Amino acid sequence: MINRNYRRLRFDRVQLVSDTDGVSLVEVSFTFAGSEIKTTERARGEGDGPLRAAARATLLAIEQAVEGRFSCALADLDRVNALGKDLIAVLVNLDYKGSHVQLFGSCQIAGSEIDVAVKAALNATNRFVELALRD
Repeated sequence: MINRNYRRLRFDRVQLVSDTDGVSLVEVSFTFAGSEIKTTERARGEGDGPLRAAARATLLAIEQAVEGRFSCALADLDRVNALGKDLIAVLVNLDYKGSHVQLFGSCQIAGSEIDVAVKAALNATNRFVELALRD
């Protein structure tokens, strides 16, 4: 029997690999079931570009971890203030078993905003990851 924590997608790191000519390459690394999953995404421009790329790379890693049992895409990402806390919030479109749903995730901004964008994407999808892995 596989330990439940062992099959959990663990966030290892995110880094801005390059930022030239207004194009950022963001690399995100996870560990899942003893294997490394590494994905990259490009983002143009400053501001939220690298954050959006980090969230999209996270969603690609999630799709790999669940072996395509569902597909997901970043619909939106924003910085928000709710209940006196600064957050990064994401809206994710997810297709699972013929159904389309929108998921909301958030993470409080503390430290690196690019890390927070990854964690917000994980927060949005974690229940569907658990569900897909049970199938």
